[in-house]
Amino acid sequence: MTDLAEGSMMVLYKRLASYLKPYKWRFAFGIIFGALYGVVNGVMVLVINNVTNVVFGSSKSLDDFEKIKSKVPNVDFEQAKDSFKIVEEVLQKNSESVSVFNTEILLVALLIPTIMVARGLCGYLNAYYMLWCSLRILSDIRIKLYRRLMGQSLDYFNQRKGGEIMQTVFNQTRLAQETLTTASSDIVKQPIAIVSAVAAIFYIDWKFALCALVLFPLCILPVILASKRVRKSGGKEEEQAEKMMVVMQEAISGIQVVKSHSREEYEVDKFVLANSKMMTFIMRWRKAMEIVSPLVEVVASFGVGAALVYCSFFPGSGGPGKFLALNAGLVLLYPPAKTMSRISVLLQKSLAATAKVFKMMDRAPSVTDQQKAVEMNECNGEIFFEEVSHSYDNESYAVEGINFTVEAGKNYALVGESGAGKSTLFSLILRFYDPTKGIIKIDGTDIRNISQSSLRDNIGVVNQSTFLFHDTIMENIRYGQLDATDEEVIEAAKMAHAHEFIEAQVNGYQSVVGDKGDKLSGGQKQRISIARAILRDAPILLLDEATSALDSRSEKVIQEAIKKLSNGKTTIAIAHRLSTILSADKIVVMENGRVTSIGGHQELLNNSLVYKRLYDMQFGQGMDPSSDYDL
Repeated sequence: MTDLAEGSMMVLYKRLASYLKPYKWRFAFGIIFGALYGVVNGVMVLVINNVTNVVFGSSKSLDDFEKIKSKVPNVDFEQAKDSFKIVEEVLQKNSESVSVFNTEILLVALLIPTIMVARGLCGYLNAYYMLWCSLRILSDIRIKLYRRLMGQSLDYFNQRKGGEIMQTVFNQTRLAQETLTTASSDIVKQPIAIVSAVAAIFYIDWKFALCALVLFPLCILPVILASKRVRKSGGKEEEQAEKMMVVMQEAISGIQVVKSHSREEYEVDKFVLANSKMMTFIMRWRKAMEIVSPLVEVVASFGVGAALVYCSFFPGSGGPGKFLALNAGLVLLYPPAKTMSRISVLLQKSLAATAKVFKMMDRAPSVTDQQKAVEMNECNGEIFFEEVSHSYDNESYAVEGINFTVEAGKNYALVGESGAGKSTLFSLILRFYDPTKGIIKIDGTDIRNISQSSLRDNIGVVNQSTFLFHDTIMENIRYGQLDATDEEVIEAAKMAHAHEFIEAQVNGYQSVVGDKGDKLSGGQKQRISIARAILRDAPILLLDEATSALDSRSEKVIQEAIKKLSNGKTTIAIAHRLSTILSADKIVVMENGRVTSIGGHQELLNNSLVYKRLYDMQFGQGMDPSSDYDL
């Protein structure tokens, strides 16, 4: 990632530049004012030269007076008239000198604050326009990246670490944006500032300029030496920052596991290790970058010294005004030179981050809509599996050779031991994955020909592990149907028998549930999830252990609500409690990724050895099937 070829670097820069298109005029204004700032930098040298010449030039009247005065001594009476004429001439010259001082000098002196105001204004407008473009470009990159991220298939998130994704979305997009705006501005502004200052110095005294700038090309050497080190260390820093983010995100997400095992210090040690490594690489690239400026200054100081030697050998080549202007030019020359030396270094550091942003942005989802994908506006709910097999790792099948039909409006149940493939079938119906082999059809249409959004709009889901957002109870239920009214939300909560405990909360439906709903019990979270599915009112319902977190009393209540909800809808339930699926129209028995039997409870009890074994494991001989036992 850190060793990028020159061609790929240019591709990255060109691609970044494409984000400027919507803001090209403001960006152009920023560049123009940056260029003007650079031009004013050189004009300032000429202004200083002009002002000092005018100011120090006012003393020439005294020289004239001395010349005239030398004629006055030893004159006799006969020469008095001539002497008076001479005195009159001196007074007149002094009067003219005062007049010049009161007008020309004051006006010329005002050029310095005027040019400083112009320089400051150009610098401010350059910074303002660049900041304006910078923030919008950063926003555009982040939004596009996040949209692409949300469009990724489920397998992407199963393979990636959450902290790494967050690091790319928030930090590395910022580095990419800085590459574009800050560097682009300085690449225009600083060279113009350098060229204008050099041009002004050459205009005033080209010999002095040659002496002062003879070593200037050597300033490039420190930049070249530092760039490679910064590129490597900068890339390593980003890698360690990702690891630190992963450690922090995982520890916070799994805080209950951390605390239940008393592993707080262990997690702190992991964080400290990742943080220390990151700090090490930061120090490496910062040292490489910071050493550039003093090296440039040292090289430049030899040039200044050479200029001073020149002045000592040619003392009559200019007055103090000229010398002051030339040295002011040198002072104004080297700050942009130092900034230019940093640009290359910062570009090297940001290349790896920019490449990673675009790599994530360019990744194609494994599940995509076809160009002519249809919208499923009406759905009866018939689901047909034809020779469906699926492998997550291309080595072994999670499900294999699945052939059965879920009739529209019927209630089906999937049973089997863990790993039998029940959850995989749910993922395939939802099209989180496309089957490795075979076809799944809904109402006779291959789901690969249906847009993912419209497919999932027709499916309601209640998962075994309920996820709630850090928001109010009202908004968590409304997530099932974003345009639902408060009254509809409350009605769904009543059907899920969640209304009573919600009203008992301090703020009722406006109570915030906490991160992942940690302020609520497992049963309460499950009922909110069921209320969300009820509100969705989809023609197909997938219930993944929907009542696993409920006690016996709540389970029976919820079963009544689900029965009402599923009336006329196609329902597929995964259940370990056989007591919850005895009334299903059909029970699908799965083992080792295959469907072994399909039928009613009594039929399977008589004809399916797998089902009978599951039944005996749960209830034992002579136990009541309606009892509340886990499989």
